[in-house]
Amino acid sequence: MDLSLAYVGTLPPHQGGSAFTSFQILEGLAGLGHRIEAIAPIAEDALRAGDPLAGRDHGLEVTRFVVPFSVTSPDTLPSDEYREHERNEIERLVERSIARRRPDLLFIGRESFAEHATPLARRHALPSVLRLAGATTMGIVGETYPADLAARLLERFREADAAVAAASHMARTLAELGVPAVEVIPNPVDLDRFRPTAGSPAVREELAIGADDVVIAHVSNLKSLKRPLDRVDAAAIALRENERLVFPIVGDGPMRREVEDECAERGIAERFRFPGWIDYERVPDFIAAADIVVMPSAGESQARVYLETQASARTLVASDIPGAREVVEDGETGLLFRTGDPADLASKILLAARDPELRAAIGQRARERVARHSLPRVVAAYAELFARVGRRSR
Repeated sequence: MDLSLAYVGTLPPHQGGSAFTSFQILEGLAGLGHRIEAIAPIAEDALRAGDPLAGRDHGLEVTRFVVPFSVTSPDTLPSDEYREHERNEIERLVERSIARRRPDLLFIGRESFAEHATPLARRHALPSVLRLAGATTMGIVGETYPADLAARLLERFREADAAVAAASHMARTLAELGVPAVEVIPNPVDLDRFRPTAGSPAVREELAIGADDVVIAHVSNLKSLKRPLDRVDAAAIALRENERLVFPIVGDGPMRREVEDECAERGIAERFRFPGWIDYERVPDFIAAADIVVMPSAGESQARVYLETQASARTLVASDIPGAREVVEDGETGLLFRTGDPADLASKILLAARDPELRAAIGQRARERVARHSLPRVVAAYAELFARVGRRSR
């Protein structure tokens, strides 16, 4: 059954996993014959550079509203002015979409948008599916959201006809917060785009990485939840034993200057590289150029870079948190280290760096394991969910 869907959430060029994941899901659904109108913010500077989705044959009708900047840390609260502007634009565009051609279902792709979108769905008796990407829920748990807003958001979560999390640990957390029956559909990975290769000599040359260097990459937003300074501390320890390690930091964020300053103060800046944000189309090459990918996060729902590293048959070294434990069997499909312990992180980096055969074996097993996250499989799960919600509402 082909459906007409209205989507409210982030899309590229927004920097963040929810934007890319939602786009992959929507593009896949369009390929199955569903009609999709997507309503998404775009930051003023990104719009000046040109909307990367404009003119692309992706099967979506994309309507933008302009925001002053992209919120890439939804575990913290934007200003009241920002949220009021966001609410007004979402209401205006969703109301217009319903008036033009009533959709069968409203798909909310980022949980912070539930504050504005689920009341609209209820007002128009429109079934809704909420994708709980995780960061806002972590903000509620970590009390970075005011108690009154946290309570209101949780009520909005409960108002959705169906709610989806990417990982079982997030479904359990939400149940503890009073949001029961959250379904689990894992994040997808494009196994054709992210695949085992011999590497990317062009990227290594671009980053001035030597032929004998062992590359330990970080591919993520540089914010406090990701604990990027743990990488610097671990690098300072590991470089005492192996001076051929090099540490590209692929990404940007509020802690970039602090990370750069700490590298300089430790005297290890020459072993770091800071390419900043890169176009998502280039991420497979940057992961392929790495021997090891490190993610020291304090919390993740289900990080895309976990899956992309495993699909690329590279060794993932991740903090021992619930989100990592759901996709990594320590020593088999990746390596886990004690969260917030740079010395333990350094030991795992050195273990993998000195043993190419271990890295190859972990990479092969990880590639096999991550097949359950294939993009067609995840898209099919969403299509089945939408059809079920649509039938139930009728």
